[in-house]
Amino acid sequence: MKKEMKHAQVNTLEKVDLVFFPVVASGHYYLLCINFMKGSLELIDNRLLDNNISFVQKYKNHPRTLLRAFATFYVTFHSTKNKNMFEEICNFKTKTLKMKWRSNDNYHDCGVYLLKHMETYHGEKDIEWENGLQLNNVDQIEHDGITKKLKNAMVFLM
Repeated sequence: MKKEMKHAQVNTLEKVDLVFFPVVASGHYYLLCINFMKGSLELIDNRLLDNNISFVQKYKNHPRTLLRAFATFYVTFHSTKNKNMFEEICNFKTKTLKMKWRSNDNYHDCGVYLLKHMETYHGEKDIEWENGLQLNNVDQIEHDGITKKLKNAMVFLM
């Protein structure tokens, strides 16, 4: 993470509002976002949770593990700063964003959705988040040229 921060010319995380972590698990891409403005860990997934699958069955303990690892990094990176930040970050509540375009009809464009989410999410309420996506409008991704642009960018995530 230090390497990415250096590349982005970020010297401190103290004024950062959102930290994105793309996740791929069992062939599915989704996004974890540490939102310092809200004091939360936000799970951003274009897919709905199936009725017969629990949150823990789908996401395991990945969100909490990532949050704890990030908290460790944060306090290590800012060793002379606020010592209470480890507990504060670890106590962030996990919230699944319920965007209006979430659907289980699309099993193959989750990586494209993930990148679109990273591009357009700025910490607003899920019901107020506008990014041009609509429910069950997979063709829109292709027609807007999003797929080609974002699939080329996905090379850097893998």
